[in-house]
Amino acid sequence: MRKLVLAAAALALGACGNLQQPAAQQESTAAAADTSTVHQAVQLTPAQQQGQIIFQSVCWSCHGSDGRGNGPAVQAGTVTAPPTFLDQKYAHATEAELEQRFEAGLTGKDPNHPHMQYVASLLKPDKFADALSYIQALSYPPEIPGSAIAGQRIFQYRCAPCHGKTGEGNGPAAEFLTTVKPANFTTDTLLAKKDWNAVFHKVTVGGQSVHGSSMPPWGIILSENDIWDVVAYLSTFQPGLVSKPAWLK
Repeated sequence: MRKLVLAAAALALGACGNLQQPAAQQESTAAAADTSTVHQAVQLTPAQQQGQIIFQSVCWSCHGSDGRGNGPAVQAGTVTAPPTFLDQKYAHATEAELEQRFEAGLTGKDPNHPHMQYVASLLKPDKFADALSYIQALSYPPEIPGSAIAGQRIFQYRCAPCHGKTGEGNGPAAEFLTTVKPANFTTDTLLAKKDWNAVFHKVTVGGQSVHGSSMPPWGIILSENDIWDVVAYLSTFQPGLVSKPAWLK
């Protein structure tokens, strides 16, 4: 019972903004000063745009800002870790299927996540449906174990200074580099091969050991999950590399 009360409190505080903003959201805020020319990982529907706001205001406290089920309430041990949303079964699920998967939790019948019924009481039914629709976008693309949306936040904060907001290798720092110029991801041949493991390796170890560029070894700074998110985002720079989102007709 105590854990249930603590979980409900965590959700309420998260909804009110009293929990510390996730690092990913802080990066998103820093990178969002001018989004007019930023390459978008995926075009969200109006419902998903609303769902994104709800998810990052309420749901992240348990599910994590990137949907991996590692939010602060989980890390504090107040709730059982929910499943990761970065899975093909979520990327390809219809809204009806998503509602069915959450039904037990929303009715209090899930012994592992009884606090979900409190989430339902915080939101209007149609807004909860919007949050569910955002899960489909958060888990895109299904071919890669990362989230392109989460990767966009990291890229625009960490990588855009060299690679540019549109990934064309024309960031403000590019002109000062004397070695190999930053990659243009709209024409990059490694991306075109769809060898995602190779892309992951290149980002992890940096450019010096691969092709002599000044790109740092991001594996020292970013987690494996973060790097997979970046790879997922990079996969969207060239049309046709990954599957088209199911919600885009």
